[in-house]
Amino acid sequence: MKNIELFPKEAKAIVSINPKVFPLEVVYAACYVLLDKAYFILDGDPEKEIKAIIRAKNPKIKKGELEKIALQLHDELINYATYAVQAARNQAVREAIIKRALATNLAEEEYSPERKEEETLKEKAKEIEMPDEEDLFIEDPEGIAKPWTPEKAKGLKKPDELEG
Repeated sequence: MKNIELFPKEAKAIVSINPKVFPLEVVYAACYVLLDKAYFILDGDPEKEIKAIIRAKNPKIKKGELEKIALQLHDELINYATYAVQAARNQAVREAIIKRALATNLAEEEYSPERKEEETLKEKAKEIEMPDEEDLFIEDPEGIAKPWTPEKAKGLKKPDELEG
């Protein structure tokens, strides 16, 4: 193939990619899928020509296996380019479905009894006056105030001030 150069002694291949056929995003996705088999270095001008330099993770790779990785890159380029085209074609349909689903859910929430109950609880919460933070703060100069649980209080005597 014209766009694949193999260098088996260096365990390297260079694949030339036309960015007008395969956009840079598609090249990224295709290389990502093959990262377990090889290292990828992308070079070149994304407007004119992208070069994918493939370095095999196994330095003793055979020429046929190196070519196979380069051809797999081509397969993945076609795969992700097709996916990108289909996604672009279906974008309007997906957006319409999402808008419809959101509109339906919002309309149901406005009239649901749970929504009315939630609003009532919020109004009641606004009516309740909370003390200022200063009133909630307890001075503890000796650092003995510690959170406790009822389980830890078993067997303890109440202070004299509290009995009565």
